[in-house]
Amino acid sequence: MFVARRCYELMLQRTLERKTFGKYLWQHGSVQRDIADSFSELQAARLLTLNCAHLMDEHGPKQARQFISSIKVAVPQLTSAVIDRAVQIFGGAGVSADFVLSKALANLRTLRIADGPDEVHRRSVALLELRRLYREVFGTDPPRSKL
Repeated sequence: MFVARRCYELMLQRTLERKTFGKYLWQHGSVQRDIADSFSELQAARLLTLNCAHLMDEHGPKQARQFISSIKVAVPQLTSAVIDRAVQIFGGAGVSADFVLSKALANLRTLRIADGPDEVHRRSVALLELRRLYREVFGTDPPRSKL
C-alpha cells in the first residue's frame, strides 16, 4: 500500500505542474474524478487492513482468515487501480523509466501472482462466509461435503 500512496502523491504533484489544453491537469473533471477515486480506494485499503489487524489482535489469526483473504484480493486490485490512474495522468512519462510508476505496476502484478491467484482467496472468503451463514441458519457446522 505504501507504493500506491507514493504513486498517488506523485499523481497529485503532477496535476499541479502539468498543463493540457491551457489548463492544469487538476482543473479537468476526469482528473478530479481520478484523484477522488484514488483517495477513496487508499482509505478503503487502510481501513480493511486496520480492521483485520484489530480482529487478529482480539481473536487471533485463525478467526481473521476471511479478512486476510479478502485483503489479499482487494488491496492489490485497488492499489493497481491507483497506480494505473497515476500512469494515465503522467501519460507517456508514466511508462518511462524516468518515474517509478511503470516499475510499481509491474512489481505489483508479480506480487499478486506470487501470493496466490485471486480466485483462491475469493473462494476462501466465500466458503468462510457460507459456513458462517450455515451455522446461523442451522445452528451447527456444515458437513464437510457441503461446504
